[in-house]
Amino acid sequence: MMLTLHLPGLAWLDAHDADEVAKGLELPALTTLLGRGRVVPAAQSLSSQTAQAFALADTAPARSLAQAEGLSVGNGHWLVADPVHVRIDRDRALLADIGILTLAQHEADRLTAALNQHFAEDGLRFHAPQPGRWYVESAEAPRAEFTALADVVGEDVNAHLPKGQDGLIWSRFLNELQMLLYTHPANDEREARGEPAVNSVWLWGNGEAGQPACSAKLVLADDPLWQHYATLAGVPHDAVPYAYDGLQAAAGKADSVLLRDDSLLGPAQYRDAWGWREGLGQLEERWFAPLLTALKARRLTELTLVCHGDAGFALTVRSADLWKFWRRPRTLASLV
Repeated sequence: MMLTLHLPGLAWLDAHDADEVAKGLELPALTTLLGRGRVVPAAQSLSSQTAQAFALADTAPARSLAQAEGLSVGNGHWLVADPVHVRIDRDRALLADIGILTLAQHEADRLTAALNQHFAEDGLRFHAPQPGRWYVESAEAPRAEFTALADVVGEDVNAHLPKGQDGLIWSRFLNELQMLLYTHPANDEREARGEPAVNSVWLWGNGEAGQPACSAKLVLADDPLWQHYATLAGVPHDAVPYAYDGLQAAAGKADSVLLRDDSLLGPAQYRDAWGWREGLGQLEERWFAPLLTALKARRLTELTLVCHGDAGFALTVRSADLWKFWRRPRTLASLV
């Protein structure tokens, strides 16, 4: 079996942080894999890697996602408008997604109803088919460039505002809806319960990305977008197993598997260095050590390990590579 394993968040530390945070952390299987295999630097955003995994020019899923939700997309122009929480941190405005929000459908309906009333004259209509995934339908094509939500979580939103010909217009829309949401009674009620306010939405996913394609025989991912693309590509998909043993059971007779494990993504996006360290130790036990054993036993013929970010890379290691004893182990810090 051949396995392509995407591990978002694996390589987010800079050289100094990697040396300090990973000091004393024993990762013999990972360092062996990094040393014996072929490592190619690949600085990519998370959305770019998603597009690459499914042979797409870009991640532009708004229309197809809305259609899959049962919305009548017609000839309108669509954007994903995900509910988010923006927190001011000194001179930055940091974005958190639905992962920290416990949002009920009735709250989503109240908030989008208010947005629809306010933006009706601008030709915008918001839809909330489920609490954590909203859409906006525009009468006119948005002549602006938007950043995928996955690339903004934990980042300063001011560095990712809409750009392009109508970028300022859409930035104005964002300012207006933020003021509207900030004063909405539903958010007053949330804050009274000690819950984060839904004080903004994040617009992304417009355009046409084309038809997804995937050479793997099975996709294992918890990310809804990956599951959606797998469905469109006609490839079976399932949830991510907790460890390698679960992979063997899930793969069945599939000789090639594409898997994305997001267990490091939260700590990495929020720069929780010690959470990252703990998660890395768990991955050594759950994945790296058994993967190394499987390669040695030739139950796994080839492993491709992919991680995003400025220090991102792609590692390819085959069973035969493990006999190259002259290649020394390498740490993550050495790749920065």
